[in-house]
Formats: sequence, C-alpha cells, structure tokens
Amino acid sequence: MQFNQPEVLYALFLLIIPVIIHLFQLRKFQTENFTNVKFLKKLSQQTRKSSRLKKWLVLATRLLILTSIIFAFAQPYFPSETPAAENIETVIYLDNSYSMQATGQRGRLLERSIQELLENLPDDRDFTLFTNTDEFKSAGKSDLQKIGYSVSQLDFETVLLKAKNIFSNDPTTHKKLLLISDFQEKFKFPKIFNSEDITLYPLARRPERLENIQLDSAFITGKSIDTRILNVQLSYSGNQPENTPVSLYSGDNLIGKTSIDFSEKKLQQLEFPLENKPILNGLIKIEDNGLQFDNNLFFTINEANPILISSINNAEDGFLNRIFTSPEFEYRAMPVNAIDYNKLAASQVVVLNEVAELSGSLLSSLQKKYEENVVFIVIPSAEDTDQNYRLFMRRLGVSGFENKQEQEKLVTGISFKHPLFTGVFEEQIRNFEYPKVQVTFLLKSGNIPILSFQDEKAFLFDLDGNYFFTAPLNQKNTNFTQSPLVVPTFYNIGASAIRPVQLYYYPGKINKIEVPVEIQGDQILQISSETSNFIPQQKRFSNKVEIIIDELPNEPGNFSINNKEQLVSGISFNVDRDESKLVYKEIKNAENIEIIKELPEFFNSAGFKKEVGTFWKWFVTFALLFLIIETLLLKYFK
Repeated sequence: MQFNQPEVLYALFLLIIPVIIHLFQLRKFQTENFTNVKFLKKLSQQTRKSSRLKKWLVLATRLLILTSIIFAFAQPYFPSETPAAENIETVIYLDNSYSMQATGQRGRLLERSIQELLENLPDDRDFTLFTNTDEFKSAGKSDLQKIGYSVSQLDFETVLLKAKNIFSNDPTTHKKLLLISDFQEKFKFPKIFNSEDITLYPLARRPERLENIQLDSAFITGKSIDTRILNVQLSYSGNQPENTPVSLYSGDNLIGKTSIDFSEKKLQQLEFPLENKPILNGLIKIEDNGLQFDNNLFFTINEANPILISSINNAEDGFLNRIFTSPEFEYRAMPVNAIDYNKLAASQVVVLNEVAELSGSLLSSLQKKYEENVVFIVIPSAEDTDQNYRLFMRRLGVSGFENKQEQEKLVTGISFKHPLFTGVFEEQIRNFEYPKVQVTFLLKSGNIPILSFQDEKAFLFDLDGNYFFTAPLNQKNTNFTQSPLVVPTFYNIGASAIRPVQLYYYPGKINKIEVPVEIQGDQILQISSETSNFIPQQKRFSNKVEIIIDELPNEPGNFSINNKEQLVSGISFNVDRDESKLVYKEIKNAENIEIIKELPEFFNSAGFKKEVGTFWKWFVTFALLFLIIETLLLKYFK
C-alpha cells in the first residue's frame, strides 16, 4: 500500500497523547476498612478487573478512530499492476477548428471539451497539449483558458507527425495520444493504426443536431467591364429549412436583401447586381440555428485599375489608340526601336503590331511576360521575320509565317458563339460590307477561327488566351481598321485580360496576392483590422508587391492593406467551408486504438490511475464504526 499524501502519516505520533492520558487515569483504588469484607473483597476485585478492561477497550477504539482518520487523509492506494504505468508519456490534441462550434448536449463542443479538461486534468502530471495552431508544453489550466477557434484544421497525418515530434525517443516508454475532435471525414482518421509504442485514444465530440445552412461561396460575373453581378451560392445539410433571408452589406449599409428557397434543390444560387464601384467591407449574412461561422461571408471588391496595354509598333497604331481609351484601358505605344521595359513589365496586354525583328533583350522580356500569362495580340508584318521572332511565335504555339499569300480575300465569317462576340450582335448578320485583305499568311495552329475568309481560312484565331491575326492591318493591306468589327474585336480582346476578381482568401493556405503599388526605401505593407495587425511575407517589384499569406490571420473578417498610414487596398478572409460539412467518420476499436466516451475514462487508465478502489472511504467507514463501538462500550459495558 502507498499513499498520495504520505506526510499526513506524521500525525500518527499524536496517538501517544490518548495513551498518556489513559495511563494517568489508571491510578490505584483507595483501601477502606470494613467489618465483614469476605463478600466485599470478591466484589471489589470483579469491579476493578472490569473497569480496567473497559478502559483498555475504549483506548483501543479511540486509537483506531484516530488512526483511521489519519489514514483517510493520507489517501492510501495500491499501485497499478500495469507494468508500464510508471513509464507512460501523454500528449493531447484538441481540435479547435470552427466545426467544433457545433452544439452538443452540454453546449458547444470546444467549450465543453475545455471545461472537462479543466475538471479532470491531474495536478501531479506534466503533459503537452496542442491544437491546430498552438502548442503548450507542461500545459496548465491557464493555457486551456486561452484556446480559441482556429481558421485551419490539421488532418490525422499532420497531428500524428506533430505528436511524434513531442514524444521522446525512449523506446521503453509507451506513448498515449488523446485525440479530442468531432472527426470530420476530411480529418481522415485511420481504420487501422500500426504502431509499436503509440496508442490512440479518440474522444469523439458530435453535435446534437445536423441541421445547418451555409454560405458556400461568392464570385463576380459580368458580360462587360461595366456590368458586375455578385453570385452567392448557399446549401444546407439535415432537414430542409424554410425560406432564409440573405442580406448584403457594404460596411454598415444594407445594399441588397432577398430570400432563398431550398424546396427544389440543396444547392441554390442568388444574384445581386452591383454598381461599378469598390466595396471594401462587404458582408453576406444569413441567420440559422446551426453553425455560426458560416452564416457570414466577408468579401472585398477593390477599385478597378485600368488594363495596361503596351503596343510595340512597327506600323501605324491610330486605331488602337482610339479603341483602348480610359478609364477602362491605359494604352502605351512604343516604337520597336525605343522600348520602355519598365512599362512593358507592368503590362497586362502586349500588342506586337507588325513587328518583324526582336532584339535579344526584347525577346527575353516577352518570354517573361508569357510566363506571367499576359494576353498577346499578334499582328504579323509583311516583311520577312527574323529567327528570334519565329522562336517566340513557336513558344506561343504558332508557325507558318513563311507561307505568305498575295491574293485578295474577304473576311466573311464570324464565330458568333465565341466568347469574344457574346452579346455583341443581336442577331447573326450575313450581309455586311466585308473587309478586304491583300496579303495573308497560312498560320498553323489547329484552332477554330474567330474571323475567317471566304475559303474558311482563319483571319483571327485564339490559342491559349492569345490572339493572332493572319494579315497585316495597315491601311495598304486591309480596310479592316475602318470596319465596324474592329472596335468590338479589339475592345473585347483587351477586356479578356481582366482576371476573375478574388473576393476573399482562406487563411491556413498559401495565398500569393499581387498588390499594384510602388513602395520606396524600407517601406513595407501591413495588413490590419480593428482587432489585429500583422506584416505578411512580401516581394517587391518595380510596379507591384507580391504578398504571401498562409497562417495568419487567426480569424475571418475584412482587413486593409496599408503602406504606413495610407490605405492601398482591402482584403477579406473566410473560414474554409469544408468545416461546414457535418459528415463524420465512424471510429471503431482496433489494435492501438481505444475509444473513450468520456474524458474521465482516459484519466483513470494506466499512467494516470494510481489506486485500485477508493480506500480512503473505507477508512472513514472504519472511523465511524469504531466511534459507534466506543459509544456502546461507554454506555452498556459496566
């Protein structure tokens, strides 16, 4: 037998006090002379013997009472018979992702788990606890009270890897990994776990109800630069909900409201027409009784910058200058022998206007722009092209500039279904004044023409987002630049450089974001909100800064990107909607996997449980029993 509080046993020395008192009270009887003492002597002897016996019995019961009370306070126990009980390491993983915001029978899953840890953690054991974002060595109750929700969630392999890094390398110890989570499907908990020294103890936390409506995503669509539609997708799990109001805010201003009906299908989409102006603190909001984090979707629409178009000219470009006007475009004309490479590096659209020769430096710059997925518009030259030009064209996937044809042709075919002409024509026009072309090239691409000649050969085609004409567009060769087709063709080619607006990002994933700003000296960009502020990783370029965001921020919301005190642009973050999927993994007992239903089960297992039975209660019972015996002795023993 061992004791949790062995220092209490020093109180056993106090047992000498009742012994001394007892010995003091056992003094001799006083002798009195009497005439006839034969009978009285016999009676006196019997009284003296019974009195001594009674006092010794009372002393014994009192000593036993005190001994039982002292033993009860010392908390006796028998050591566990488990051989490895003294050589066990414990690591606890607590899932603090937003899916743990669901409500169980005793409240929200995360808050309930933290409370039970506070109530059951043993004070005499050190252990390490980690969450999706934090790690607490020798974790205490104050550490548990700091835990909040995390925007990211680890999967099982990552959790196991982190636990292995925390466990020691001692092969003689047995490792216990307690996993407290709702074990969604994406956690990928294994059915079989093979390990020589680690045992998993999964404690599944599940919500009481599986009904939930979630805002899944939002994105911008529009048929032109001037029109924008905010598309919002919603879905639900569990029983079909009633009509749900959906509100759209810009800051504190309500700018749109409607309702969603899930009677036809589980996935629904709403459309909100938007004005062509920035929304820096956008919020889409619903109300339901399920998970709360997915009732809000934060988004940002920054002010649209003009599309930067650089035209490298070896021919007249007046028609380009008239089409690519502000505020939609910023047109920069460059003679082929006077390239502004800084402006070229910032371009989103590059026009090669009848260029026949490329210098080595220009070829290198164009190849870099190709890797950045800018839009190229290639207008061939009637002159013979050099090797660098043909090399770059092959890089774009086009060849055949040596196949020149000097024959008049009419541009008669229009691909009305091509995205370039979607919404341009009210009906398919057949009889219009066809543009003429004198010199053409039989370029090889294999793509369907956008504009074609009467022999169905291509006059304009696209390949991987780049656009190629097969004839020079100078006025000596064609009258296409005076045709009504020229404006929608070039305007929509320029507009194709608009990339889809990224309304928000997911923290916990690697996000590379280009910020169109020029910063000087030691200036750096900061990301801040009303409650937090951090400096992201960033790379500086001549006309932009690329910021890299992965772990931060720790909470969803609308943020601002600042250069010192100056606002550069807005940015929004949301929790990954995979957290909204209330689909859980069924966990079963297996080798090295021991399911526990309540937290005390784990802390009563080997390595935590020190006693077999609660023996202090037995000693309290013994004390009461001896007290009753003493009372009976004093009352009935004569």
